[in-house]
Amino acid sequence: MNRLIGEKNTAAGRNEPCPCGSGKKYKKCCGVGETENNLLQEQNQVLHSLLQEFFENHPRPTHQKNLLAWKDKTEDLLVPLYGEDKSGGIIGDAFFFSERVDIWNGFIEQKIQRELRPQILQVLQTWIDPPFLAAEILSISNYCAEMRDVLSGRHYTIDVNESFPVEAGNIALGFYLPDKRRGEDFLMALNSITAAVDVSPETVEKLKEMYRTSVAATAQAFYRANLVTIYQMFSSGLRSTHEVSEEVLKAVQGLEEFLIEQDLKSDLLIETLFHYLEPLSSVPEAAIAGAAEFGMSQGLLDLGWPPGKSAEVFGVDRGEVKVFAEGLQVFYEETIAHQEKEAEYAFEVGTQPKAKELHNWQLFMHLKHTAISSEAALKRHMEYYHDKPYEPKSDSEKAQLLAYRLYAEAHAAEMAEGLHEVQQLDPQLADGFLLAAAAEKEPRQKETLLKKAVSSSRIQFEPDMEIPWLYIPNRPYLRAVFLLGVHYWEQRNLEEAFSEFRNLLQVNPGDHQGARYLAVSSLIGLGRLEEAESLIAHYEEDYSDNAFYSWFKWLIARSRSIHGAATQELYVKAAEGNPYVKKHVEQRRSPLPYPKKEIISPRSPEEARLIWSLLAPALMH
Repeated sequence: MNRLIGEKNTAAGRNEPCPCGSGKKYKKCCGVGETENNLLQEQNQVLHSLLQEFFENHPRPTHQKNLLAWKDKTEDLLVPLYGEDKSGGIIGDAFFFSERVDIWNGFIEQKIQRELRPQILQVLQTWIDPPFLAAEILSISNYCAEMRDVLSGRHYTIDVNESFPVEAGNIALGFYLPDKRRGEDFLMALNSITAAVDVSPETVEKLKEMYRTSVAATAQAFYRANLVTIYQMFSSGLRSTHEVSEEVLKAVQGLEEFLIEQDLKSDLLIETLFHYLEPLSSVPEAAIAGAAEFGMSQGLLDLGWPPGKSAEVFGVDRGEVKVFAEGLQVFYEETIAHQEKEAEYAFEVGTQPKAKELHNWQLFMHLKHTAISSEAALKRHMEYYHDKPYEPKSDSEKAQLLAYRLYAEAHAAEMAEGLHEVQQLDPQLADGFLLAAAAEKEPRQKETLLKKAVSSSRIQFEPDMEIPWLYIPNRPYLRAVFLLGVHYWEQRNLEEAFSEFRNLLQVNPGDHQGARYLAVSSLIGLGRLEEAESLIAHYEEDYSDNAFYSWFKWLIARSRSIHGAATQELYVKAAEGNPYVKKHVEQRRSPLPYPKKEIISPRSPEEARLIWSLLAPALMH
């Protein structure tokens, strides 16, 4: 979490002897300006709390995917140079203050609208688009440093203390927050600021030359376009990624290729092997086999091999494999096992209700039957009912609650009995029709049931909600339309499928169900390639959905020219996004039905199976 550098506290009490030794009370001597100092410190606490609030509440779930994609893009370039902790601060700042500065700016703009204190307001207004500087420390006096930006030449002042022990000649890299209370050129330094020592004049001149020959209109524009490169240029002398031996990189790549071949994924195993091999003078022959053996013993790989099978598969000495695996185990326990692991980004796909829909429905029903007079009252009621089960007030509500529970219980006997009860309680319940459709094998009967679900749920659908998906009573209709589209898609009735998915995207443009992927799949299968490209362009975001859209783009190019150079280039790019798909494409495996409920992580075998199912209609017609 980021914080400000240079916060100070007054130690002496007002009626205590002044620490300067004058013999006077503090309030009559050096404490004359105490009121102003205290006010400044109180304001600093407010600003520090605001910064703390931002980083404690961000990234939001909606930003998590983009942040993880940004980390994937930058982490390997910075961690070997700055270490895990420092790189984490750099990557976070670069994301929130540059890559997605709109998130930070939106947060600050909200605070500005609510702020009544003039001096706090004055500071916050300068916090939009925080500046990045590569600044040379010129001098230090009285816990303040004067510095000069390398590119613009502008002089600034910052607070320094023991937590930021810069020296004259250092280059301070990072984002800063202006503080006009203390002058036009005063900046607040964040704890993620990096001090580069012993920087050669050649490095500084190289940066200036890059700026002079760039098309950037301002120094700030140049900095933001070259952040990672600049951090690499001014790294503190630690070994860079380019200095990792080719032998180590080849071994790590070999392990990843083995995992892909086995339809397995373990980023933790790959990371452990890389860091274990990095300082070694040479890579043992048994490295990959030993890593596989360690992975199985640690529960990172589910190969089902007996002990020693790794040595046989890789054709290496069994004893050497055992020694390497034991060494890797010790290294893991000493350096990696106790590190806090960041949760891997994953997304939920499927036709059934989302994981929290039952909980949200119960909360909605509680509030629906409660008189609420204000926003504060709403918040209190939401907190009170958050974990309390809802007791249905009618047969229809009983049927809906039972239907949600049946989705979670996959046993056929319980499903049949429960479905009968749902139909008795409410013969027109949309989820009753959907549950019946899930059990129906005959396609026409299934279609009839799905259409009934769409018809019965359309009655209560509220299309005018700002985000229709977030209004819980809308969910049955959205799920029913989605399921009808999936049914047509699986029956290869792509015209009808696209019609349903287009309907969904029109009524719920945010697309919380993934209808856009099925819509693109349908369009490509129909040969409507320009429409597919237009839909991709509408929904594609930087650093997100890369594997899905990359494979779609390859498929579109292939539909136009199987052997074209552009097709081959797009295939390579798509395989980088998710290499597990290659095997499905090459072997033309039978695609799986669209999942009912599954949790998928990027660049995984599970994601590959879903991508292949989306590609198959165009490749296997």
